[in-house]
Amino acid sequence: MSHPLFIAIVSLVIFLTAYGNREFIFGKFEGNVVFDYSKNSDILSQLGLSDQPSIKFQDKILHGRFLHITDLHPDGFYRVGSSYDSKCHGKVVKNKSQQNHTASRYGDALSGCDSPIELMQSTLDWIKDNLLDKIDFVVWTGDNVRHDNDRDHPRLESQIFEMNQVVADLIHSAFLTDKDRENQENIIDNSSRDIKIIPSLGNNDVYPHNMFSPGPTLQIREFYRIWRNFVPEEQLHVFGRGAYFFVEVIKGKLAVLSFNTLYLYTANPLVDNCDSRKQPGYQLFRWLGVVLEEMRKRDMKIWLTGHVPPVPKNYDESCLRKYIIWTHEYRDVIIGGLYGHMNIDHWIPLDSEWAYNSLAAEVFPSESIPFDLYTGCPDLDIKDADAMSHRYDGVPVGKVRYMNSVREDLYARIADSNDSGIFSDRYSIAHVSTSVIPTYNPGIRVWEYNITGLVDEDEKRAENQRHPPWSTFFEDLEVEMAEDEETDEFAFPTKDPSLPVKMPSKTPLGPAYVSQTFSPLRYVQLFANLSAINSGESAFQYELEYTTDDSPYQMNSLLVDDWIKLGRKLGASTDDQCPSQYKLLWKSFLSRAFVQTDYEDTGI
Repeated sequence: MSHPLFIAIVSLVIFLTAYGNREFIFGKFEGNVVFDYSKNSDILSQLGLSDQPSIKFQDKILHGRFLHITDLHPDGFYRVGSSYDSKCHGKVVKNKSQQNHTASRYGDALSGCDSPIELMQSTLDWIKDNLLDKIDFVVWTGDNVRHDNDRDHPRLESQIFEMNQVVADLIHSAFLTDKDRENQENIIDNSSRDIKIIPSLGNNDVYPHNMFSPGPTLQIREFYRIWRNFVPEEQLHVFGRGAYFFVEVIKGKLAVLSFNTLYLYTANPLVDNCDSRKQPGYQLFRWLGVVLEEMRKRDMKIWLTGHVPPVPKNYDESCLRKYIIWTHEYRDVIIGGLYGHMNIDHWIPLDSEWAYNSLAAEVFPSESIPFDLYTGCPDLDIKDADAMSHRYDGVPVGKVRYMNSVREDLYARIADSNDSGIFSDRYSIAHVSTSVIPTYNPGIRVWEYNITGLVDEDEKRAENQRHPPWSTFFEDLEVEMAEDEETDEFAFPTKDPSLPVKMPSKTPLGPAYVSQTFSPLRYVQLFANLSAINSGESAFQYELEYTTDDSPYQMNSLLVDDWIKLGRKLGASTDDQCPSQYKLLWKSFLSRAFVQTDYEDTGI
């Protein structure tokens, strides 16, 4: 762990460098920063977005924002007027006494039904009309097919691929800018489009649901065809191993990794753990390690993204601890994790001390290993994690109980400041976003991040020349992973390449911990009020639900230390003697978790 004085000095240097690069020019591009007063500040305010200046970098205008959208779950069998009991697939209900529980045009929160096609299409149209010119890239974390929850309409593999293709085409088209449309014949993959899109594989995107084999397989090949507009062509061979890849969203500076969480997921019966060399989870971490080390060499930063979040019992323990250890040892590179699947708006603190203790207990089972933080895991009520997505019994059940267990078993066990490391670097954060599917009200999230300090084009070009082209890296990576696969599974390894070495001493902390270029500043949570929209009180729209810097969170930034401080307050609300504002904070947190549906008051 680095010395606090050293970290403070490095942070000051980063701030001064960033400030020195800010050229505030009014009305035209000059240097690399512009105040764009052509934007309608009223629209930005209405959406809760800040009016931070955009910059020109690498012939592209960067706004310092990106969109996270997840769990669309469009249902081609959805029928307006059918009953909730039929999963909104049945005949139109004509009995007026029963019409309070029938499918509305845009879907209904707490109905247990998937998304009508019109909800998905209207969501993408709204984003195109209101956000397209305000964001830099899109994180899209999977589940683009209806659930397999209706015996009268079983899912077929052909239907799953067809709907994945339909959604991919809609997403591709929705985020084409005017610049892209002028050059559309040359839009081959993400490298040639203005707004980069990074998809992830959801557990309902595959057939059968949850089940995904290690590659190469025909299913993975089909997904490469479907995602041909998003996956860099030079990563075809790596993608074929397991549907994972990364995209440079700001060339040479920032990347987003699409992490195939189905290989870590306990509900996938085709995988066992992440410790055996032949397991796809082991190979996934092998790939992650090589990529992260290359990102460190190039001084690039990354977001990890995937579908199933790293919540205890979602991942096999061997996978969870490796995930946490990687995020800890590359805390100079990794900004955070972005996930979907659970439909509930919340975040998970990931404790590196627990991960190392878990690893030690596995290696030295006879030793007495302290195992404090996640000792509550058996009681952490996520046994219905799939039901949060599949909802076989209709209305979500037991989700307040789940949130209370997150509060008691995770937030309340966060270490005090003396034991949390410098800037709370003992921890990393996994963010779980709400979904478009109307499990609750549909929601989407716009992140704002720091874009000051980006060097100009001449410096950037000189910097790139110090590194080999990515094509060379991928060729070497393919050879390295092929050699690793040939290693005898039962041979005693001299080292485990699916685990990282310690972060080099005196390495400065990255954007997740110290304010610098690419540090997350705030996010804006937008939601569609379905009751108002379906009743005709409102046109279809996404409106502001909350921002992280408003009351009661009042977070000045979104560094890990800010989340850990919030977590301590949320955890303290379990105490009957806690300050009243902590109780109100938890109440607000629950309301936002269930996207203003009052689910927390239903007693379900």
